[in-house]
Amino acid sequence: MMTNSKKQSCNGNRISGFFATSLTLMIAMAPCLNSVIGAELKVDDLFRSDHLLEIQIKMLPSDWSKLRKESDRGNGGFGRIFGGSPSSGNRFNLYKADITIDGNTISSVGVRTKGFIGSLNPERPSLKVKFDEYLDQSPVAGLDRLTLNNNVQDESLASQYLTYKLFNKAGIPAPRVSYAKVTVNGEYLGVYTHVESVRAPFIKRHFGDYSGEFYEGTIADFYPKAVENIEAKNKHTKKDRTQAKKLAQILETKESFNLAKVEKYVNVDQFIKFWAMESLLGFWDGYTNNQNNYYAYASPKDDMRFHFMPWGADGAFTESRGPFSRFRGDGNEPKAVYSQSMLANRLFQLDGIPNRYKAALEGILMDVWNEEEIKDDVKRIHALTRNHLHPRQDRIDQGISRLIAFVEDRRSSIESELQDWPVQVQNGPRIPRYSVEIGKLKGWFDTAWKSERLWDVTGLGKAELELTLNGEQVTFSSLGVLGQPEESRRWFGGRGRGRSEQTRKLNPTITFQGVSEDKSQQVEITLTINGKDFESGKKNVPFQGSLTVLNADEDENEFGFSRFMSMKALDGAFKLSEAEMNEGGTVAGTLKMNINESRGGFNFGEGRSRGLRR
Repeated sequence: MMTNSKKQSCNGNRISGFFATSLTLMIAMAPCLNSVIGAELKVDDLFRSDHLLEIQIKMLPSDWSKLRKESDRGNGGFGRIFGGSPSSGNRFNLYKADITIDGNTISSVGVRTKGFIGSLNPERPSLKVKFDEYLDQSPVAGLDRLTLNNNVQDESLASQYLTYKLFNKAGIPAPRVSYAKVTVNGEYLGVYTHVESVRAPFIKRHFGDYSGEFYEGTIADFYPKAVENIEAKNKHTKKDRTQAKKLAQILETKESFNLAKVEKYVNVDQFIKFWAMESLLGFWDGYTNNQNNYYAYASPKDDMRFHFMPWGADGAFTESRGPFSRFRGDGNEPKAVYSQSMLANRLFQLDGIPNRYKAALEGILMDVWNEEEIKDDVKRIHALTRNHLHPRQDRIDQGISRLIAFVEDRRSSIESELQDWPVQVQNGPRIPRYSVEIGKLKGWFDTAWKSERLWDVTGLGKAELELTLNGEQVTFSSLGVLGQPEESRRWFGGRGRGRSEQTRKLNPTITFQGVSEDKSQQVEITLTINGKDFESGKKNVPFQGSLTVLNADEDENEFGFSRFMSMKALDGAFKLSEAEMNEGGTVAGTLKMNINESRGGFNFGEGRSRGLRR
């Protein structure tokens, strides 16, 4: 059951007065009497490396069905890629459930799916469990939630554990990790990685405080036009982004960059070690290579300077620079230094920083990176989990083989670059993606619902649209519109391992296709609506919208990289006067929207330079 009801306190209900009866006390405490059943749970026991947790979750079957179908495609998660703003609300809904951990039951917790693009999975979703969503309870001292990752992208089951262990060994705050057998409503989902959530308990444990600016970066970086896209993680930060904005101003250009100024806002020694660890571990999807999967905390106990922490490490221990690396020509990038992010790239251009980086990396190779210890951990993890895998986790042997090969080769490949130092890196950072309004769209439509998706809707329905792009009005020689299910698509060419064979209920869409009056451009507009919001007479319908403009001679059925990246995001007002999802039913409404284009992102062509030797 999804609800926004007020929390019931279970941490000390009080009944005053000498004459309070036992019955009154029982009534007052009833919601909390069974919130935790069993022996006391201790946080250290939940992160034992030699123990496989047994986790069982029970929730309404209808809620479980809804949870596993949620994705970023309809809730604004892709907005930051195509030029729209990230979703202003919650990306995923929380549902009420009971959870049992090694025989200890905690009732009325909140459960939701988690992930972004590659890790979202309807059959075996990654899960967040929030203990105090419905009851004011703290069943595990020092832990307020669980993060259970499905390992869809971590086929070895070892990448996350090893990455965070090595970061901690290097003195960089990183989550603790264990493993769990996860069952929901009697359905076994396999072995999940249980990762400590980077929230208030974690920050307080490592920094002794939680009042500083605290951010999570997801395809976002410290750049004036994009700094608002870095997610604020506590109440203070939502009100005050002063430190982040000042750092972004310093990083904006080479001319504005100054090491003395940066050191007022960043603990540079800590960052260099963090940076060297990401590069050594082949963590392509982290901050320094992909402006992704990181936390930054401005510690009041360190003059409000930012400290960086890793997250989302299921893609470490790989030679690849990510799914778009071939478009950037990353084959010639050094292995020893990742340098796509604003801070990493700007720093490496400075006098003295390459040598400080080299010293940090050499220290890590000497004191942290131990091939035999790493391989022993992999063997132990395999022995612990191999008899409990889900049928979809059948590539563990291949995953382990790739990871071991990486570990055995990494030292020599890094040391060969250290012998010819400094290496060449991009002349400039990848400017993070930000949104610019480039046009307006308004009009009306009246069409029918088609249950089978059509690729060509030309000539269908009736519509009038006024479209302005970059100050010029686009008029149509032909325009079609149709109500139909959204396109079922796997993003970025994933192999589909661990993905569900079940049919996911597709959300309704309104699809427009038109040709400009001079026949030079094809325009496609797609409005995706959550099924629960597709109602006749509904005003202010939430939607996810995109607009694509192609040259008329391009293949209209091709969904290549250029078309993917040319999408514009839509936001504004959308009303449905008729919304019938039966075959041939009427679908009609009006729209008035802004068109936003994404700028920055994907660094495709800057030259290279060596870091300064001095």
